Amino acid sequence: MVFTKEKYNNPDKIWYLGVYKPYWVYTIDGKVVNPEFDTFSGRILDVKNSKLPALQDFFTRIDRNISQGVSLCVVPSHDPANTDSGMRWIAQKLAQNGRVDASSCLVRHTKIVKLAHGGDRSKSVHLNSIRVDNQHLVQNKAVLLLDDVTTSHNSLNACKELLLRGGASIVQCLALAKTEG
Repeated sequence: MVFTKEKYNNPDKIWYLGVYKPYWVYTIDGKVVNPEFDTFSGRILDVKNSKLPALQDFFTRIDRNISQGVSLCVVPSHDPANTDSGMRWIAQKLAQNGRVDASSCLVRHTKIVKLAHGGDRSKSVHLNSIRVDNQHLVQNKAVLLLDDVTTSHNSLNACKELLLRGGASIVQCLALAKTEG
């Protein structure tokens, strides 16, 4: 069991805490600030920029809902050189409360174009550019896979598939936000 509330334990569902409204929108006149950009969306950008108040806020929101003993994994950045992220900080902090820090398990071995900048969102791109290291941290364990924002769900679904191949008994997916639309 990944979540403390049974009703959320559904490995076929991707859970998210809110809706992300991108800062920029594209109009016929070019790129403009999204008039619907809100405080929650700003907090998501703060996580992407590793701002501590936002990291602590999302840690608090998630912590009380995760069972003990769960392995915590994070969808890796598009860039293999970027191994330190706000999401990894959240996973490592969650692991301090009786869970397993498996944030090093999913490794992007090949750089891809950043998805927010028009990169290929297909599941195969992720399957071909990510590997599972330190499999002992997920083998025969319930895993919570974390991501900051999900749009197509393909990065989460690819990482979930890789973790299951790596021996995880179950993988639940949680994104902080789902892109509007």
